[in-house]
Amino acid sequence: MIAKYPKKLLFIFVLLAQVCSGQKVFKIKEGQLEFINLEKGIFIKKGNSYYEIRLQKINDYDKFARDSTYELQSVTIEEIEAVKRDSSTIASPDIATYDFKNFETKKFTTINHDGNYQFYKYNKNFFGIDFIKDSKQKPIKANIFHYCILDFGNNKKIIYHEGGFIIPTKEKIIFLFKENDLATSFRNYRISELKNLTTAEVFSLQVEKLRINENFYKIDSLKNKRVKILDVYNQRAVNKTFDSIIFNDYFVIAYQKAKINLYNYTFQEIKIENLKAVGQERFYPVLQIIEGNSLRRINLIGENFNAGDIKYIPDFSNYFDSSRVEFKITKENDHFYLYTDNIFSLVPRLVSFENHFKLFNADEYETIEFLDENTSITLNSEMMDFSVNFPIMIYAKLKNGKYNLNTIEYLGTENPNNEIVTFNTKLPKNLDDIKLISPQTYFIEKDGLCTLYPIMKKIKYKKLESFQKNFARFELPNGQKGWLDLKGNEYLDD
Repeated sequence: MIAKYPKKLLFIFVLLAQVCSGQKVFKIKEGQLEFINLEKGIFIKKGNSYYEIRLQKINDYDKFARDSTYELQSVTIEEIEAVKRDSSTIASPDIATYDFKNFETKKFTTINHDGNYQFYKYNKNFFGIDFIKDSKQKPIKANIFHYCILDFGNNKKIIYHEGGFIIPTKEKIIFLFKENDLATSFRNYRISELKNLTTAEVFSLQVEKLRINENFYKIDSLKNKRVKILDVYNQRAVNKTFDSIIFNDYFVIAYQKAKINLYNYTFQEIKIENLKAVGQERFYPVLQIIEGNSLRRINLIGENFNAGDIKYIPDFSNYFDSSRVEFKITKENDHFYLYTDNIFSLVPRLVSFENHFKLFNADEYETIEFLDENTSITLNSEMMDFSVNFPIMIYAKLKNGKYNLNTIEYLGTENPNNEIVTFNTKLPKNLDDIKLISPQTYFIEKDGLCTLYPIMKKIKYKKLESFQKNFARFELPNGQKGWLDLKGNEYLDD
């Protein structure tokens, strides 16, 4: 005989939200908490009936923040008895009063023989879990979990996070994890003081959870055009407003007039005295900074970068190959010719099905850059975040020994229009020397001065060193020294 149970009832209620000491707290005011079981759920008693609380998925950040509701699904006495008999069930009387603000200063580290985990507060919204293979290894971030506090009343509070629950009991704090390895590991742990996080502890590859304007955090504009950083609950991640904010996977750089504020994604400020400029390094959790008159590379906590700070090798496999156009320039019977199967990529306004083109306006030239070389020019590179600016430049050596910088478009057009001529005329001419430094960037010298064109178009430096990633050291004719960045901004020494 098949037993028939009455149809289950379903009720929907709104979670009452509040923020307490920076922690998101949701109050559940229906009924009294009875049991918590990781696999079976959270159960309350209301009157003479039992219900399972069905929460929104906390890893669906927008929905959880926007639709803060929970369902009460009625359960049978038989189901409740099964929950009671389960040895992993935690009953309400066993839950102790606990101030979760203590997590601000505590770190929980498992005690196992084959590798351990550590659990700690990463920032206001997330916990971090690191794997530590042995005492000689740096921690490796295993996961970060968004969390909130569920308040059932009568001093019964637990933590609900993406990986499970944290429940304070009279015996100890119990970590209930969905992942078996974590659940087993956190049966035994020690508690220590949580000090300032190390670089390895701050570093996370789960950038999609933390990166601004991706999932959890966003930049919001105020009426006075200043900006702030908010979480999905519209609470401030940083208690400041800024003129502008830039960010990457690891750092947030916020500007307040002349002041630069640096943060990692714990949103603790990285304090640097006399910080003048910041340069990002693509793919790596490193910043170049000008501190005073000196150039430094810093890690995620503002210390000098050391390759041993973290264990990390960037993955370049997801990037498209660079787009390049191949060509060759020759000199035949005192005339220059350009050979390519893709002239449109070099000169977008030149439409032709030919593969060789005479270069005009070149009678005064002795030679042209790339002469007799099978070469190519990078048009764009996703990995290096580079796209060429048109028209493409190329230099030529005059018969008098000087150099001119021209455009391929100008040289390849028999009767160039005013726009082409005007642009070409503004390029540096009658140079003493010129060298290609990087795609479409030239070191040029004239009358004892030099520059890197077109980063700094004015030929003004007595000395100019090579770029150290984001910055190049210079000296002006008056002896003033400083740094030049890739956007042409100068930072003079004090």
